[in-house]
Amino acid sequence: MQPLSAAFVLGLFFASVASGSASADVTEPVREIVEAAARSWDDTIDGPSEDVFSEDRLARLFSRDFARAFEAASKNPPFDPPDGETTGYPFDYDPIAQGQDGCPFENIRIEDDGEGQVTALFNNRRCFGEGAEYDVDTVLIFHVVDEGARSVIDDIYPVVDGQSGTSIKQDLKVQGGI
Repeated sequence: MQPLSAAFVLGLFFASVASGSASADVTEPVREIVEAAARSWDDTIDGPSEDVFSEDRLARLFSRDFARAFEAASKNPPFDPPDGETTGYPFDYDPIAQGQDGCPFENIRIEDDGEGQVTALFNNRRCFGEGAEYDVDTVLIFHVVDEGARSVIDDIYPVVDGQSGTSIKQDLKVQGGI
């Protein structure tokens, strides 16, 4: 039996690394964010709501650029921060639920659309009433990129009237002055 050449062994190594990266599930960070938001709106769960944009989640699930935009916007929040605080929540609404009011999330679907685009769909308006206007899904398009050998969310686009809305990351950058 002949020994394996160094070039062959390196080729196998790089092929396995590349296939491992390519097989990363781009829906995982989106699923964690949407499910955390859903738990916050679930009126059957006792306790404080989850922070979708906690320091841990910003570091693990979002790109460095998104986290930087979030941090900059936090220095210019829409509401005055509590006494002694210098930063605050940069949104005056829930960017995942797409509103200040909402219902428990129903029928959550996370779809990999390819090319780093992941769509999240759910209904969170049904408790407001009956009729077609309350059966409409909230739809978010997440742009997921590979950063540091892991899939992270780089941006979120709400879909409004069937059209992709404005970039949440860009809105954060404007608010943060970057």
